Amino acid sequence: MGRLAAVTTAILVSAGSGVPALAWERGPVCREPSVVDEMTRQIRDRDYYSIVDPQLVTEQPTADPRMVRCQVCVQLAPYDMTRFGDYPIKRCVAHGFEVQILSSGFVVRDLR
Repeated sequence: MGRLAAVTTAILVSAGSGVPALAWERGPVCREPSVVDEMTRQIRDRDYYSIVDPQLVTEQPTADPRMVRCQVCVQLAPYDMTRFGDYPIKRCVAHGFEVQILSSGFVVRDLR
C-alpha cells in the first residue's frame, strides 16, 4: 500500500478558497500549510524520522499555469557510530513534488 499511496494523488481542500483559479494568490502554493503537510506525510511514509523545513521550500512554475513544481529540504540525521561518531550528521536532501492547483484545493504528487 505504500507504493500505491505514493502514486495515488491526494486532494487537499484549502480552507477558505471558494473562488476558482485564485488559490495561489495568497502566496506560493508550495508553502500553503495543507500542501506542506501532505508533502511531509508522503516523505514520512518512506522515512519516519525525516523532517521537512517549510522555510526551505522552493517553487518553480511550469508551462501549465495550474501546475507548479516544489522542492523541499528533507533533513536527515543518519546515526552510524562507525562513520560519524557519537552524534548524527544532519544533512539536507532535496525532494521534488508536483502540485496541481484546483478550484477546491491542491493535488500533491511525489516525483520519486
